[in-house]
Amino acid sequence: MKKILSIFLIAVFLLVSIPTNQVDASSYVPVATFVFTENSNKFNVDNMVKSLYGETFTQSNTLFVPLRNVIEEVGGSISWNGKEKSISIVLNDLNVNLKINSNYAYVNKKEVKILLLILKNSRSFISLKDLANLLNGTVVSENSIEIQKQLAEVFDTTGRKIKVPVKISKIVSLNPMVTLFVFPLKMQDKLIATPTAAKVINKTNFEKVFPNLSNLKDGSDFKNPNVETILSLKPDVVISSSGTPVQKLEEVGIPIALLSIEDTHTMLKSIQFLGTILGRTKEATDTLVYLDSKLAFIKSKTDPIQKKKTVYFALGRLTQSVGASLMQNDMIERASGVSVTKDIKGGKIDVSIEQILSFNPDYIIVAPYSTDSVESILSNSVLSGVNAVKNKNVYKMPQFLGSYDLPEPEVILGIMWLSDVLYGNSVNFDMKKEAKEFYSKIFNYNLTDADLKYIFP
Repeated sequence: MKKILSIFLIAVFLLVSIPTNQVDASSYVPVATFVFTENSNKFNVDNMVKSLYGETFTQSNTLFVPLRNVIEEVGGSISWNGKEKSISIVLNDLNVNLKINSNYAYVNKKEVKILLLILKNSRSFISLKDLANLLNGTVVSENSIEIQKQLAEVFDTTGRKIKVPVKISKIVSLNPMVTLFVFPLKMQDKLIATPTAAKVINKTNFEKVFPNLSNLKDGSDFKNPNVETILSLKPDVVISSSGTPVQKLEEVGIPIALLSIEDTHTMLKSIQFLGTILGRTKEATDTLVYLDSKLAFIKSKTDPIQKKKTVYFALGRLTQSVGASLMQNDMIERASGVSVTKDIKGGKIDVSIEQILSFNPDYIIVAPYSTDSVESILSNSVLSGVNAVKNKNVYKMPQFLGSYDLPEPEVILGIMWLSDVLYGNSVNFDMKKEAKEFYSKIFNYNLTDADLKYIFP
């Protein structure tokens, strides 16, 4: 089992590994906003309070700050030459060279006059205004500046080459399901905007898991991204699902990473990708090991079963089902069932009652957002000869943040639940216990008894 997990994780990692070559900035460049206080060893960067290597001070009526803190926060490189008492900085296309106690710096070999680079308590200090000038930044106020972030080339899970900051602290999500992918990585505090009116997510339950939701702005949505709104938020990266129209965002240089999430494999790959660009590789790996262990357990218990159960999945209504490209087909397969619509091309598909009679599925699974209920299907006399109805094997898919059949992390619980419905004697999950563990690990949330009753009524 350990060998299988190791091979899986290595394969996923190779697919999303990120080149380290640096790239030029575009018209829109993500920036870090710094706020300093005189005579303080604390500073604020992108609304996060952090410690400085030394206290700020004022000289010649100008605030001086530790140089290294700023460069590290924007993801640039900084090196010290003790023999020459000089400092070299690389930030995107800028190469900056400075010397201690010198009034001159060199930016791409061009001489620039500065107040002074001061060495104090073995730390180099520079005036805030000079720092902004040398790094093509902006002076916001006498104690605040904005500095561009170091960018690197990456390939998102759809294969697009994009530019993202080396250090990401401001995330805009355009897809409510994609928003949930930052939670296993413990990066939800970096979200600054998400679609707030999305019906696909249960807002009441989401606010339990993520109390800060009400403080987030609406960054528009994946169907029609609003460039002006997104620009006003000054994100480091925008995340969304494949199929999002990105041309207008790309034209102005907004970094947008698309996640392919319409099957379990690409969903897990997307978790690894986000973990890599967000600097959360350990959290991503831990999540993949946990989720894959559940899938591997199901496979080990159901592989010996010769006759697999057939499943019909009803989406918005009984006569709407899932074509080959939708997550629900993959979910049924991962649960060791056989989707009766798996060979029909497309996404959402219309199905006639006659087709359902012909499919004669062993089980019918009804999405919680369907207009047809379990009861209405069981009482439909036209369907009385269908095995699923005859044997009362019609079930409603559970839900909490979203329905467990949707392409987001909770789908793993959906797979577990479905495998237990189909093969309870073999799989035998304690779903309440499994759900508690899942939400604790993935969302850092402890389900209440009321939550469990909502999920498994």
